[in-house]
Amino acid sequence: MYAFKDTVDKQAGIMSLCSEAVSLDGAFIEEHIQGYRTLSVSGRESLEYNISDEDRPIGMDGMEYYGKRQGGRTLTVRFTLSGADAATFMARFRELKNFCKGEDRAIRFADEPNAHYTGTLLSLDAPEPGRLSIIGEMQFYCADPYLESDLITTVQAKMEEGKLVAHVNNDGSGSVYPVYRIKHKAENGYIGIVHTGGAFEMGNIEEADTTPYEQSETLFNTETDGFGAFKPYTGTYPQNPGFNCNGTLKVGNVHKVDPSTEDYETLYLDAHGTSGGGIFGGCWRLELPADSEGEVGAKNFYLWFQSQFMTGALGQTGIIQVSLADENNDFIACFEVSKTDATGNTARVVFLNGTVSDSNGGWYRKFEFQPTVYFEHNPFRHRGYEDLLKEGSKIRFFYWGAYYTLDIPAIKDKKVRYVYVFIGQYAGRQNYVTVMNVGKILGVKNRVEKQRDVPNRYSAGSEVVVDCESDSITVRGLPRNEEMVTGSAFYPLPPGETDIEFYTSSWCKEPPEITVEYRKRWL
Repeated sequence: MYAFKDTVDKQAGIMSLCSEAVSLDGAFIEEHIQGYRTLSVSGRESLEYNISDEDRPIGMDGMEYYGKRQGGRTLTVRFTLSGADAATFMARFRELKNFCKGEDRAIRFADEPNAHYTGTLLSLDAPEPGRLSIIGEMQFYCADPYLESDLITTVQAKMEEGKLVAHVNNDGSGSVYPVYRIKHKAENGYIGIVHTGGAFEMGNIEEADTTPYEQSETLFNTETDGFGAFKPYTGTYPQNPGFNCNGTLKVGNVHKVDPSTEDYETLYLDAHGTSGGGIFGGCWRLELPADSEGEVGAKNFYLWFQSQFMTGALGQTGIIQVSLADENNDFIACFEVSKTDATGNTARVVFLNGTVSDSNGGWYRKFEFQPTVYFEHNPFRHRGYEDLLKEGSKIRFFYWGAYYTLDIPAIKDKKVRYVYVFIGQYAGRQNYVTVMNVGKILGVKNRVEKQRDVPNRYSAGSEVVVDCESDSITVRGLPRNEEMVTGSAFYPLPPGETDIEFYTSSWCKEPPEITVEYRKRWL
C-alpha cells in the first residue's frame, strides 16, 4: 500500500516533481497528464555486457573468449495514475499512452536535466479492470545505452612544436562523436585528422605547386568586399526581355529573416518601379573582372549565393532571379525563387536553362515549397545557401540537399561575363513577399591556366565541417562527402585523454582555425 500524497501545491499551483520525474522531448509527463506521478526509475545505472565466446576443444577447460559489447538499455518507469471516476481514469490512461508513444524520444530526468537517453516506448502495463488508481510500470528501450550530454564541450586546436594539435579530455565513460569546424585563413587543398582511434583525410594530399596547371580564382565575394562590384541595371533582361528593371535595389541590414542574429548585409527591393504590364522590380548586374592572367569571362564558373524568401501572410507574391549571361548579354542559366499564388502560400524554385521565348518557357526543373517561418517547410527560412556551376557545356544546380546537372552543347564555349540579381513583383500586384532578398554572393572562375600556384580546393574564408556523428562533410554549408579520401572513416574519440593532430597541404601559408566539439556520454 502507498500512502496518498497530494502532488499539487495548492498555493503555488505548481506540481511537485520527484527527482526521477521523466521528461520526453523536453516535457515532463506530470505537466501533461493529470493524476500521473513518477515513483521510481530503474535501468539507468545497469551495466550488462554481451559476451562472444565458444567451446574449446574436448579436453581443454573453459571457453574461447572473443570479446564483449554493451547491449541496449531498458529504462523501467514505475508510476501511479488515478482518476476521480472510471471515465476520467481511462481518459487519462489513454492520454498517457498517446504522450509516451513514438520513436527515438529524448528521455531526461529531473535530477539530470542536461543529459538524455534516446529511447522508444516498449511496454505499458494495462490497468486492472475497475480500478481508479493504479501503480504500474512502463518500459523504454534505448538501442544506444549511453546517456548523452545536452551540453557541447569545445576544444581549440593550437600550434605546438610545429604541429596543429587539440588536446581532448573525454571524462565520460563512452566514446564521443566529434564535430570538427575548420575555418581557413589561407588557401588549402588537403585536411588530415589523426588520433589513436584512426585517421581521416579529405581533399588531395598531392596537390602542390607545379607548372603548368589550372587553378580556381575568386573573382568577387560580397561577404568580404561588399556589393560594390554590382551596379544598377535598367537595360534588356537576358532571360526575360519582358522584365521591367526600373525599380531600385538597396544594400542594408533590413528585410532579413532573422535580423537579431544575422549581421551581414543583404540586397533587397527598396523602390518597386512601374509595372508596364509585365514583371517589374529592381536589378543589379556585375561584370566579371579579369582573372590573374588578364582574361575576362569564364567558360568554367562557380556562383555561390544566399537567397532568403519568406511570406508573412497568405497571398503575397514576388520573384528573385540570380542569372548568368555571356558577353553578348545572351542568357546562360538562372536560379529562380518565386511565388505567383495570390491566395495561398505555395512558392516554387525553378532552374532555367533557356529564355522565356523557348517552347517550355526556359524551364529545366521546378519544385514547390511553402515559404513559411518553419525550417521544415522552407529551405530559405535561414541561410538559404545555393550554387550554380558551369563547366563547359554542363550546368549544375543545387536545391534542398541535392544537385541537378544537364548538358547544353550550345553553351560549351560561351563565357560567363555578367551576373544578374533581379528582385521584383508581378503586374497588378502590390502584396509583396515579406522577406525577399539576396545576401552573400561568391564568384569563382575555375580552370584558369596558370604557371604558378595550383588550384586550391578550400579558399581563404571557407569553413569545412566534419561531423563524425552524422558521417557528413560540408564546405561553405553545402554537402561535400565526395571530398573524403578512400579508406578514411568518421572515427569517434575514446574515453580519456586524446591528442588530435591536424594536417594541411605543405604549401598552406597559414594554418586554419580548428575547433573540436563533442557531447560527453556515460553508461
